[in-house]
Amino acid sequence: TALVFGKSRKMSPPYRVLLRNDNYNKREYVVQVLMKVIPGMTLDNAVNIMQEAHYNGMSVDIICAQVDAEDRCMQLRGNGLLSSIEPASGGC
Repeated sequence: TALVFGKSRKMSPPYRVLLRNDNYNKREYVVQVLMKVIPGMTLDNAVNIMQEAHYNGMSVDIICAQVDAEDRCMQLRGNGLLSSIEPASGGC
């Protein structure tokens, strides 16, 4: 097991998990997947994220550490959604 020091966690830059609009999944399904995959996601937040992706082509689901962002992205993709990650500018 690797040792994790307090500073290394803080120095890890935050990442955005992005949801991209697609023409395949129904809106209700996207909301259900967001609530299943993103910890603490409420129905209202999931609907807002889905609508933003639908109308603007993309939305930010969550900002978190890179390892968590990669995990959430893979879970979204595993449920058939279009997702990617990118470094977030600034702090969490």
